[in-house]
Amino acid sequence: MISVIIPTLNEQENIRGCIEDIKADCGDCEVIVCDGGSSDNTVRIAKELDDAMVIETGRGRGAQMNRGAEVAGGDVLLFLHADTKLERG
Repeated sequence: MISVIIPTLNEQENIRGCIEDIKADCGDCEVIVCDGGSSDNTVRIAKELDDAMVIETGRGRGAQMNRGAEVAGGDVLLFLHADTKLERG
């Protein structure tokens, strides 16, 4: 299984599409959103999607990614920015 770790900060415009794209292409992927204190609706949107685990952390991309790695259950970790679109397959 692949654990996709997405560090976020104010990504309300991107987070839904990012998670939906991941799940559409990789049904057996674990999606972990590690939010660093967003002041917009990033956390609310991510929590609305049953396909993602949401962890609220302190600020700092490194700390967010480390926290995601700690809770990840996959054999492979993929760190992905919320505004990144992966190619299909």
